[in-house]
Amino acid sequence: MPNKKLLKESFEKLCNELKNDLNGKSIRNDITSNYLLDDSSEFKCEISNRENIILCGAEFVRYFFKKKFPKIKIQSFYKDGAELKKNSKIFSLSGNSKVILATERTVLNFLQHLSSISTLTHKFILAMNATKTKLKNTRKTTPGLRVFEKYATVIGGAIDHRMGLFDQILVKDNHIKALGKIETVLSKLNEKKQKFQIECENIDEVKKSISMGAKYILLDNMRPKEIQNCIKLRNNKNIEFEITGGISINNISKFSNLGADYISTGKITNSANSVDIGLDII
Repeated sequence: MPNKKLLKESFEKLCNELKNDLNGKSIRNDITSNYLLDDSSEFKCEISNRENIILCGAEFVRYFFKKKFPKIKIQSFYKDGAELKKNSKIFSLSGNSKVILATERTVLNFLQHLSSISTLTHKFILAMNATKTKLKNTRKTTPGLRVFEKYATVIGGAIDHRMGLFDQILVKDNHIKALGKIETVLSKLNEKKQKFQIECENIDEVKKSISMGAKYILLDNMRPKEIQNCIKLRNNKNIEFEITGGISINNISKFSNLGADYISTGKITNSANSVDIGLDII
């Protein structure tokens, strides 16, 4: 279940999207419906999925209608995270025809996008073959949609990496290049006694990082054998390893059984194809 802050943000996002669709004006600016339908016209409809999905966004849609259009009667049949077979009824709605038709695309876009991410994330989880390694999301998200897309990955079974640049020190290759060498980076961090995560591209960088106190190491774009050799360097020390870079649905099974604590991939947010969810009058 999304928290109150996320529900509020989703409401604002959906309101803004609807406003853009109506060019900043009222429901009457849906010119097709306004020409064809009476203001008093009403109908009943259902929102359903036309393919198998892991549902995400249902809580946002329900909250949007109840707050923005309280006269629209909405009944939801599933919560976020539900594994739905094709043609499951997600919502039933009844009320003013113009309101429902004006909001149709805004609501469906949001449901389809978030459900596509949760569905793809779930497929990645299944491909990991139930190993102890956990899947993490990344910051590779659509501008303006990060909190929602990350929520969708969690619904699909992943866990959160950092939300932004503000909540975790993560040293990447360009930080190392900017300072010249990895030892300089590690020395600066140790001087300030900061907890940090560091990205390493080879076993030599891993050895240097461990020798200088690193407790969380990202193994970036390494082959499986090199990853195994790096993880052996843990040697009963309290060090966490994350595999990152080049991970896809086709190869994640090769990496999920190497003994790392985590695997992270941007594919779950930036490569999800929209799932098919539709609204039909009944």
